Amino acid sequence: MKRLMILALLTAMLSVHPVASQAAAPVADESIFVEGTRYDAVFDAPLRRWRLLPADGPDLKLRVADSCELGSAPPPGLWLLTRDDQGQPTLVAPSATALPEGHPGRVRLLDCSQATAGPLPAMAVPRVLLDWLSDNSGSIYVAR
Repeated sequence: MKRLMILALLTAMLSVHPVASQAAAPVADESIFVEGTRYDAVFDAPLRRWRLLPADGPDLKLRVADSCELGSAPPPGLWLLTRDDQGQPTLVAPSATALPEGHPGRVRLLDCSQATAGPLPAMAVPRVLLDWLSDNSGSIYVAR
């Protein structure tokens, strides 16, 4: 009987131990990459593809034509869409986005017909996409 009791206790302790060790180690915040929760659009720079995630409808997929010169795509990660002093849409990297050395953490978004000017990196996108991002997006995830 005593052996049975010890065996039952050991079994109970062993089954609880992995759960306790998992709870002790914090899980990385993967929710930053959950679509539609923290970003409204996804940009795949190598493929020149956008996926828009509107709150009130199905995803929209589009590819930027070769005639629209991309310029400097932002480094991978989460980017916030703001406006600079001149009212130009600009992507700003939050502190969680890893940047290469020397990158200013800001990328201006331009219409395909606009010329790149100024010290900041700039990326051209079609006017319709620029308008949608300005009206519907607060954050963009740039995929690797």
